[in-house]
Amino acid sequence: MSDAAADLRAMIAAYWKPHAICAAARLGLADALGDASLDAATLAAKIDADAANLERFLRALASIGIVLDKGDGTFALTEMGQRLRADHAESLRGMARHVGTQLSPSFAQLTECVAKGRPPEGIAYGTQGFDDLNDDAKAAAIFNQAMVDSSRRFAAEAVQAYDVTGFASFADIGGGHGMVLAELLKAAPDATGFVLDLPHAEEGAKALFARQGVADRARFVGGSFFDPITHAADCYMLKYILHDWDDEHARQIIRRVGAAARDHGATVLLIERILPETVQERGDHAIAMYGDMTMMLWNGRERTKAQFEQLLAEGDLVLTRTAALSDNHYVIEALSN
Repeated sequence: MSDAAADLRAMIAAYWKPHAICAAARLGLADALGDASLDAATLAAKIDADAANLERFLRALASIGIVLDKGDGTFALTEMGQRLRADHAESLRGMARHVGTQLSPSFAQLTECVAKGRPPEGIAYGTQGFDDLNDDAKAAAIFNQAMVDSSRRFAAEAVQAYDVTGFASFADIGGGHGMVLAELLKAAPDATGFVLDLPHAEEGAKALFARQGVADRARFVGGSFFDPITHAADCYMLKYILHDWDDEHARQIIRRVGAAARDHGATVLLIERILPETVQERGDHAIAMYGDMTMMLWNGRERTKAQFEQLLAEGDLVLTRTAALSDNHYVIEALSN
């Protein structure tokens, strides 16, 4: 077999890996294992699983570095597997559950999306998905925890790459449970702020503010970024908001944010992935394009720097600078024109 055929075969066969990781997260396997070494029967009793199939599953997870097969019939979490624990400081359990239950099913309809030029019918939560989350508490919990997992990482990077200490107040627009706002407030200890989002996020946001020690400086405001934003702030932050929407809806959002920034003399900051102008065969570009395929299925899109400049202009905003984060993500600063 040629190297090209072998490489392609490996990519085709790799579909099982994210499904296995997502299954581990949904089963609560990492939380049940903790720091212990357990055999399959003992672990099966803890997570209400079939012992024989669980042993086969654990061996599969060992082959991709999630658990360690200790050779005596017991299994333990690896450093990577520890990140599937809910209580880990770098937990990705919420993101894994989100991918497995809410994103992965949509990729089965990628052919239809490419052929017809629109998101397929029937994708869970779909174009109006954020409104639907108000009526589906379980789905909302999975989605919001995934956003906490993502925001924890990129917000921590953002406050290192971009100095936010000069702002006295922040608005975390569409901020969900408010992980971004919490990181901003910890970096700017004299500042206050609020999250603007739909009602499904309020309870989780208040709980997160308390856990992060910022409850006395943070509040939740119920509302939609498609409506006029009347609450004042020195800095309007949007993390992973514009990529959720097609250009028509993104223009509506940026006009609202631009108007608020203009009214209050504020700075607009985005945390978004910036796509390369020319795509190459390399790992970071593959991750970026995976993001764009995901958003295409959900009626959103990732954008190049030039596309962000065009979009920001719709809100009478000018892209003034960027600060690089990891995995093609950036803090994008914009000011009123």
